Amino acid sequence: MKIRNSVVAAAVITATAISLAGCSGGTGNTGNAGTNNQAAGGEPSGTLTGLFSSVFKDTYEQIAADFEKKYPKVDVKFDYQGGDVGALVMTQLQGGTAPDILTSFPGGTKTDAADTVVSLAASGRIAPLEAPWVEDVPDAWKPSVNYEDKTYAYPGALQPLAGIYNKTKLDELGLKIPTTLDEVYKLCTAAKDAGVYAYSLGLGDPAGPQMLTYSQLATLEKDPNQFDADLAAGKKTYADSVWVDQFGIYKKMGDAGCFGEGALGRSRDQAGQEVAKGSALASVDVGAMLGQLQKMAPESSFQVAAMPATNNATDTKVVALPGYVNTINAKAKNPTAAQAFLEFMGEPEPSAIYAKGFASVPVLANDVYKAPEELAAFADLINRGAYAPLGTVQSEVQAQLNQALQSLILGDSTPRQVAEKMDTVYKK
Repeated sequence: MKIRNSVVAAAVITATAISLAGCSGGTGNTGNAGTNNQAAGGEPSGTLTGLFSSVFKDTYEQIAADFEKKYPKVDVKFDYQGGDVGALVMTQLQGGTAPDILTSFPGGTKTDAADTVVSLAASGRIAPLEAPWVEDVPDAWKPSVNYEDKTYAYPGALQPLAGIYNKTKLDELGLKIPTTLDEVYKLCTAAKDAGVYAYSLGLGDPAGPQMLTYSQLATLEKDPNQFDADLAAGKKTYADSVWVDQFGIYKKMGDAGCFGEGALGRSRDQAGQEVAKGSALASVDVGAMLGQLQKMAPESSFQVAAMPATNNATDTKVVALPGYVNTINAKAKNPTAAQAFLEFMGEPEPSAIYAKGFASVPVLANDVYKAPEELAAFADLINRGAYAPLGTVQSEVQAQLNQALQSLILGDSTPRQVAEKMDTVYKK
C-alpha cells in the first residue's frame, strides 16, 4: 500500500498552488563544488550546502544564521527552488550533484520513484541521523522518518488537514465554528440565509474532493491500521466500512448547499480566494492554505478547527500531516556539518522558528513554541493526542475516490456506490 502522497505533497506545495507561483527560486544548481571534503566527526567547519523550497526561504535563512552563530567555522550556502523541489533533488542525486542536506517527503515505500524517506534510505541515498532528539520522535510519526529502526530525517512540523475558517466573517455574521455534525449542517443553513455559503472546497481539482473525506475519517475510523490490515486480508471492504458513513455526510452537505454554486468547477486556488474575501466561511484543506489566506486577507483573522463527523464533540480528532522533512545526502561532502545542522534543527528555538514559518506545530514537542491563535485549537488537539496520522490507500483507489466523489455531488452515485467503485480497483 502507498501513503497518500497527493495529500502529503499538497501539505507542502499548496503554498505555491495558492497564489505563490511567482515566488523566485534559486538557480537550481546546488552542486557541491567548493564545499570542503570534511570527514565525519570533529568540530563542524567548512561549507554546508542544502536545497529547500523558495516558499520557506526566510525560515531556513533565519535558522541558518543562528546555526552559524553556534558554529562560526561553518559557512552555510543554501539554495532555494520554486516549483517541484522533490524532482530536482532526485535529478541531482542521480547526477551526483546533490547538496549535503536534502528536502524530502515523509514515509513512502521502498519502491517509490519519488524522494520519500523510505525509498531514499532503502536505496542508500541518505544517511541515518545521529542527533539526540531521535529518541523523542513520537511513535505515531516514526514511520514518516524511520527505516529499519533508524531515523533518517528531521521530522519538521505537523500541518492540519481540517476546516480553515474566516473568523472575521463568522464574527460579523454572529456565527460560530461547529463542534458537532449537526452544527455543521446548521452552519450551512445559516450561511445561505446570510447570502454566503459555508465550505468552499476545491472539488474541481484532481486531489480536492478527498480533503473533506480524510478530515472526517480521523474521527470515524477508530483504528485505520487495523482497517488497512483487514482490507488486505479480505476481511473488510470499503463498502463495508465507515467510509460509506462519511460519503453519506458528504452527500448531505452537498444537498444542503454547503459547498455553494458551481462547486464542481472550483479549483483549490479559487476555493481559498472565496474564503479570503468572505464569500465562503471556510475551506477544508491542508494547513498550508492558512498562510495564503492570511496573505490574501491580512486584515481578517482565520482559525483552524477539526471537522466534526459525529454529534459527540469529544469524539472529534484532527488529521495531522508531517510536511517536508530534511535528510542528509549519503554522499555529502560535509557530513559533520550536515549532522550538526539537523541536530540543531531539533533544538527548541530552531524547532519553534521552523514551525512558525510552516504555519504548523512542531513534531518534537518543546516549551519554546507557542501556538498562534489561529492554530491554538489544532495545537491543543495534538497535545491531547486527539489526532490521527494520514492512513494509507493505493494510488488507483485514491484516483477513483476523487472521481467518484464528484459523481456523488452530481447525484450520479450513492455513498455506497462510491465505496464499491473504490473496491473495484483495490489490489490485494
